[in-house]
Amino acid sequence: MPSPERNPGRDVLQVTLAVCLAAATAFTLGACRQQAPPVEENNEVVATASPTPEPEPTPVAPETWAAAIEKVEERRGSPGKINVPPELQHYDDRRRFLALQMADSKEEGFHLPHDQGELVAMIQKHELVEMPALGDDYILYDIGTAAREDPLSHYDEATNKDVKLFPDFEAYSACDAQLEQDEKRPGKTGAKARAEREILSRFYSDPDEREKLFAEYRAVTDMAYDFRGLSYDLNDPADRTRFQVRLLSFIRPEARETLLKVAHDYHEEFGRRLPVSSLVRTQRYQRRMVRNSPNATGVDLAPHTTGMAFDISYKFMAPDEQNFVMKEVAELEDEGKVESLRERNNSFHVYTYADGHRPDEDVVTGFLPDVEAAHPDSAPHKGASHRSSAGRRAGRRSGLASRSH
Repeated sequence: MPSPERNPGRDVLQVTLAVCLAAATAFTLGACRQQAPPVEENNEVVATASPTPEPEPTPVAPETWAAAIEKVEERRGSPGKINVPPELQHYDDRRRFLALQMADSKEEGFHLPHDQGELVAMIQKHELVEMPALGDDYILYDIGTAAREDPLSHYDEATNKDVKLFPDFEAYSACDAQLEQDEKRPGKTGAKARAEREILSRFYSDPDEREKLFAEYRAVTDMAYDFRGLSYDLNDPADRTRFQVRLLSFIRPEARETLLKVAHDYHEEFGRRLPVSSLVRTQRYQRRMVRNSPNATGVDLAPHTTGMAFDISYKFMAPDEQNFVMKEVAELEDEGKVESLRERNNSFHVYTYADGHRPDEDVVTGFLPDVEAAHPDSAPHKGASHRSSAGRRAGRRSGLASRSH
């Protein structure tokens, strides 16, 4: 089988995790080689021979991230075909899938991170929990590789523009002076400098606004300097990628519990870690994804920005594995704990309801026009019969998803 295409995020995680696991293994093996102190001989006492102690078992080296990836991507098959249960299909009214998740986000009052600066703030407030790259039952698979973000820029949601962050007013003034010189140059160079200078001036001319941006710069760089024991140089492109992947490896606690349950059952059944391909996203990251992925949604309350959604990659799963995972998720959905969908981008999308039940139907209905505005093809065809969520499974027999998350 040809080697699968690699990406910077995966290589970065592999190196970091391999170093940590190797160190832990070396320490364990070293400890096992220590010899007991010599026993003094006593010629006057005849000692009864003691049974030979059983040898200590040789410690088994923990599975590396790379080895776990190889197991995920191993070519395999199984008899039978893929059977998608109604719970993981779309509603007849395709708008409902997103509307349900948006309604839940509104009812729960989730704060959505615009950019990495806000994501840092949420992590510092312990609103999100980290999912290590290699868990006991899961592995993060291509997290944060669909788009790139600059952690040292603020994202303005209203204009969909990035605003460069500076440590202080002196640094901003120096940049402004350089842009003033550059905008005098002819052609695209001058026009680009002029446009950037106007954007920066719009934010940094306001004393209160610029103090917020200075604080955002400090928060991001402080976390990059000491991110739970690891340091990232944000002037290094590779470290920027590492930092982004790390920030996007978080999720809300309620969704984490759902993920761990499915992962445990899958790992126990098949001996492979569950490949998780997406967790929390910033709104900027989500909008960048819309350009690159036909499955990414452009609605304002996108499920992944809430931190309550995660994706499971089924790209390499055999039919029996896919059916097993879908059965597990379908049971959770029947209990009203999740909203799920088998997507055409090789992933199962799972959204966890924080309080264990679906949102009020009136709130859901209110979001249907928003979904339709973002995805006109999601509107039901005229003359079609449309079933409500009262018969949840009966109303989800219209096939697989198009845009959904």
